[in-house]
Amino acid sequence: KMMEKFQEHHDDEEIQILSIQSESEDWEERLINISEEIDFFSNILGSGLKETVSVAINKEDASYLKKQLELINKANEFHLSTFFDYKNKLEGLKECDDVQCENFYLKDHLVFKTTLRKHFKDFRQLKVLIFKFLKVSFN
Repeated sequence: KMMEKFQEHHDDEEIQILSIQSESEDWEERLINISEEIDFFSNILGSGLKETVSVAINKEDASYLKKQLELINKANEFHLSTFFDYKNKLEGLKECDDVQCENFYLKDHLVFKTTLRKHFKDFRQLKVLIFKFLKVSFN
């Protein structure tokens, strides 16, 4: 599907616009997925775990992880709302008729990309901690 978009008659600028748009779609999907995963992990770390696991769970660890999930959830909600502002602004990219205009959007895109990469990395690292915690709890 992606290759059809990049046909030979597209110039560099058009390709850049298409990659900005497809990357933005990926971000939206990832932010929404993170939101769902956070709910899932919060539920697991919450009440259900104590009943299913007879092993004494380190409650300090569990509450630390829950706190971290809450923080990352706040960040995720913030990124989602700024993303939707960004997505609306991105509509203007189609109206651009010079490089200066496109560079304005590209700069915006790159700043947002840096922010989101850090956010995605933070979430991955938190998931690693949660998985380690759950592994210990279920063994």
